[in-house]
Amino acid sequence: MLLTAALNACALLTAAEVASVQGEKPGEVRGSSPQADHSHCFYALPTPSKSVSLEVTKGPQATQLADRLREAARAKHAEDEEEQDVVEPVKGLGDAAYWAGGVRLGGLYVVRRDALLRLALGGPEDKQAKLKKLRRLAQRVLARLK
Repeated sequence: MLLTAALNACALLTAAEVASVQGEKPGEVRGSSPQADHSHCFYALPTPSKSVSLEVTKGPQATQLADRLREAARAKHAEDEEEQDVVEPVKGLGDAAYWAGGVRLGGLYVVRRDALLRLALGGPEDKQAKLKKLRRLAQRVLARLK
């Protein structure tokens, strides 16, 4: 059933897809117990700092989080604000998408109907390189959320 697959984050992204962007195949894939409105999957890579995380949230909680991201992206940030407070719109993914956080701890949030995805990955790359990789992963996940 599609609803179950959408809330089993580990079913939305394959080990091969993670390896295609990170250059290493996950040694372990750990998922949370799927719930009615939330699921998390962690792809542990041999180089721990390159691991990948995927969260899926649905329903009212996803809508609230998406509204907060939208408002944060509209807000003007003072130049002296810390990097982790940055929320920027990302075009061309889902109904709306945002980069939130700094280079080290940032993630890509994608809104699709009543679902909110959060993808994050580690590694030494800058924000643009990480965003390019996250876009590729997000496109795969979105294709399975149809």
